[in-house]
Amino acid sequence: MQQDNSEKMSAPPKENMKARTFTAIGYVLVLVGLIALKACVPNDYGAIGFDVLFWLISLIGAFEFMRAMNCISRTQWWCVMVTCALIIPTFVITKMAKEAQDDPQAWLPPLLVLMSVCSLGAMVTAAMLVFDFDNSNLKSTTASLFCILYCGVLCSVSSNINHMDSNSLVAVTLMFFITIAVDTFALLFGKMFGRFLPYKLAPHTSPNKTIIGFVGGIIGGILAAIVVWGIGCGLEPFRLVYFGNLHPLAILVLISIPTSILAQIGDLFESAIKRGCGIKDMGRLLPGHGGILDRFDSMLFASVAIVVCFIVIR
Repeated sequence: MQQDNSEKMSAPPKENMKARTFTAIGYVLVLVGLIALKACVPNDYGAIGFDVLFWLISLIGAFEFMRAMNCISRTQWWCVMVTCALIIPTFVITKMAKEAQDDPQAWLPPLLVLMSVCSLGAMVTAAMLVFDFDNSNLKSTTASLFCILYCGVLCSVSSNINHMDSNSLVAVTLMFFITIAVDTFALLFGKMFGRFLPYKLAPHTSPNKTIIGFVGGIIGGILAAIVVWGIGCGLEPFRLVYFGNLHPLAILVLISIPTSILAQIGDLFESAIKRGCGIKDMGRLLPGHGGILDRFDSMLFASVAIVVCFIVIR
């Protein structure tokens, strides 16, 4: 996720901004393509594009995280990578197989499979503390288990959103629109009003982030919800399915608030990890942005708010 602090400045400002802009354009084009694929291809097959994206985020993110920690043994490294490689595919395959059978409880087996893969991977990883004690220790085990939770389980939440029985398209679109808008408006509000209201949000973690920027991020999330509602007014696949008393716009705005807050907490959490590891970026895969986790850190936390809110309104 884009940040308004000096930690991200690994290149001269103009060069860095140019690289950031080109990467952002490519990111938006990929996102639009995946949304179009999901909207146009029926029976969950169009959702596979997003599944591949979440799978790549999980794998590459796990690689970046373990490299940053620089304390994980080779056996635990492989345990984590194999676990993250299996979580989303096994969930998706089970979900699509059960839906093809018209199983009324199609949602339950995929979740059980997901939990089983996560649990088994975590147990095997932890077991290396016993069977590979020459190379593994408590620190490496703790970091490995956290990596499975952070990069594996949280990415699978996004895949769950992608395969919800109803409102999956509007939920996925809302999640990405909010994270982009939160990022943009937090930066703009910080630049425009930070000198007038220079109160720091988390000075020990991200010194240049301000409370006014945090508020701007929430405003950006609300505006993103309004845009998604507007798209739904014109395009049926993006219309929110809701039979309660509140207006659909009010529902999306209410969902956007906790999502915007968690998105910014996710960004701060990633900053705390990098500060603890003594690095500027988690990787160099995305020019101007850093690594996969630098770009999608906010999405990992925002996805939790999205899935909980859409379960509540179901």
